[in-house]
Amino acid sequence: MFTEAFITRAIELLNADEQLPSAAQGWEGDFGITIERPTGALCVFLKAPVNGRFPPPAFVSPSDLADEEVAYEARADDATFRELIDGGLDPIAAIVQKRLWVRGNLQPIIARLNHRGLAERWLAQLKQGG
Repeated sequence: MFTEAFITRAIELLNADEQLPSAAQGWEGDFGITIERPTGALCVFLKAPVNGRFPPPAFVSPSDLADEEVAYEARADDATFRELIDGGLDPIAAIVQKRLWVRGNLQPIIARLNHRGLAERWLAQLKQGG
């Protein structure tokens, strides 16, 4: 399920949301995401939003991602990410259960909880296959 095409489409869907510029306002810091798959890790380097939109994701090797100075990093296996998207797994529970590893200052993310509707719409689109 998690392929470069899927991730690219997920970012396109997020960028299409009319509330993203508001949610992205003042955001600083790049993202690194590693999805552990049976076929090998899929590493995504995602730069911070520019003018309220994310640039296209870059797909890099694990060592290249480690060389980037990302502000936020998440790592989990594909089943965990799938459960998060489907809503069957709470992100905090995933962290506590050590199924999801995260690094970075969570305060800017918490400050954006008033944009929960954006995340819910985006996840619903992903569940439906984009």
